[in-house]
Amino acid sequence: MDTVLKQIYFKRLANTLKQGILLSLALLFVLGISVQANPDAYAQSTYPPLITPLSPRWQPHMVVDRVPTRRVNNISLRGVFPDITPDFAHYQALNQHISDTAGTLIDSALRLRARTITFSYEVFATHEVVSIVMYASIAAITNREAVATINFHPITGEILTIPAVMGEDFPALVEGILTNWTRDFPETHYAAITAPLTAFYLTHDKLVILFDEFQITNEPGDLTRLELRLERIIRIQPIAPIDYYVRTQIYNLIMVPLKPILHQLGYYATSHDEGIVRIWANPSQTHLISELRLEENHFVWDGGMPRTLESPPLAHNDLHDNIVMVPITFFDRVVPLTTYHVDNSGMIHILAYRAR
Repeated sequence: MDTVLKQIYFKRLANTLKQGILLSLALLFVLGISVQANPDAYAQSTYPPLITPLSPRWQPHMVVDRVPTRRVNNISLRGVFPDITPDFAHYQALNQHISDTAGTLIDSALRLRARTITFSYEVFATHEVVSIVMYASIAAITNREAVATINFHPITGEILTIPAVMGEDFPALVEGILTNWTRDFPETHYAAITAPLTAFYLTHDKLVILFDEFQITNEPGDLTRLELRLERIIRIQPIAPIDYYVRTQIYNLIMVPLKPILHQLGYYATSHDEGIVRIWANPSQTHLISELRLEENHFVWDGGMPRTLESPPLAHNDLHDNIVMVPITFFDRVVPLTTYHVDNSGMIHILAYRAR
């Protein structure tokens, strides 16, 4: 009798396991069909998810062209979208970003009552960031060009912004450039100072910031591009509180050491016994840029008009022997694209861009 009961028990167990396996296979089939049957109308990747995605560094073959559907509402879609292949582990999240970006561009075209929108794209890759630049040519009553970018880490797939790539203080430098545009060309670039810094790409030698047509200027034409050469972006070694002082009697004016900052900016300074500091454009001292005299608050830079300082250069023996100190605003006068900030620990961070 025990033998018969055991046979019945094992037979029921085998049937139960068989049913469970069949049910699991059915669920996998249904889920697989549902993933492939619901692609986005214009930019969603059509690749099914990988069970064990790869995690290589980004390679050029990991993006391919994909043709959008013909129409969205009353707009005819033309051109191609970028599509990240499953060779890159984070392709699903990135394709969702591409989809969202395409949707934003199409929404802009809808607001303009456009007839057609033609898409194209470019890809730029460095060791630190991959940039996918999506262009949209919008044909409406007045045609215009629009742009958006997706920037991400070539291994982790993390979405990157300008502060993440260039540093938290970098947008202030760009805003200084746009402010100059507004000041120098008020009739055409009045909106430059409020332009968002969202579309950009990075190459091995430059950073390019992109703006839609008419976004920062009222002049018709292509996209506006602000190109910054990477070798001209200069980060001064942070200045510790022990190496500068604040003149409280002159609206808390910060006085910083002249020579080390000048040297990092690419100039060369020499001191003389008569209290003169000469600034040269090259180490061979064949091109004199300027002379500063202690206790005098005016100077001439490279043959230009005389300039003044909030405080004259001083020899500050309390910090180090005969260190020449100047107002931190001196560097705004000689390298106009200069910004600085003081962090919570009192360290001064100076960022500059030499136009030549």
